[in-house]
Amino acid sequence: MQAELSFIDLFLGASLVVQLVMIILFILAGTSWWFIFDKWLTLSRARKDIYLFEEEFWNSKNIENIFNTLKRKEDNFGLSQIFIVAHEESLKFDDFQMAEERIYKSTEIIISRQEEKLEEGLSFLSTVASVSPFIGLFGTVWGVMNAFSGLAQLSQVSINAVAPGISEALVATALGLFAAIPALISYNWSVKAIDSIVKSYENFISELLISYQEFNVQEKSKK
Repeated sequence: MQAELSFIDLFLGASLVVQLVMIILFILAGTSWWFIFDKWLTLSRARKDIYLFEEEFWNSKNIENIFNTLKRKEDNFGLSQIFIVAHEESLKFDDFQMAEERIYKSTEIIISRQEEKLEEGLSFLSTVASVSPFIGLFGTVWGVMNAFSGLAQLSQVSINAVAPGISEALVATALGLFAAIPALISYNWSVKAIDSIVKSYENFISELLISYQEFNVQEKSKK
């Protein structure tokens, strides 16, 4: 019984084109895994920050204290940054309707910028998910062509003669899927997570405006 060919044996025995295809797919897979890990950390932290901020904010009885505390920080992101911008706009106007319009416009810009930051790397994952199977398929086709072209030089044909070529071809296909599948899963998960995060930002703004409106009504009733 023949010993099974290892991946290294298949790589070393492959043609130059198939070797280049394998190297490219390994680079794409490794880079995409870096982006996958980075997106998971970033989005998980963003969702955790939303939970912690809302827990502290809505349980607090003094918005000014929260505002002053956050203003002293330099790394505000997410709801804390949105709240700072919204509260600064609310302090500029005595008329709530004018302040409301400014808050909407200002926070919309901040949310858009934060969404762009959260989406960094998604285009790469999408590209890897779309292109990798075709790169692997190219390597497969090339390997099969080499395997069958070598048969013309043989007087007797057997499965052992084409097995190495077919194997290297199938490895190229497997590497293409290995790079594409995790990238596609991460891309879909990230898009869904970002949509949820942005929705939380928008809901917070709506709830904050209601709070400002109630406070404004209370202030007017005291006068």
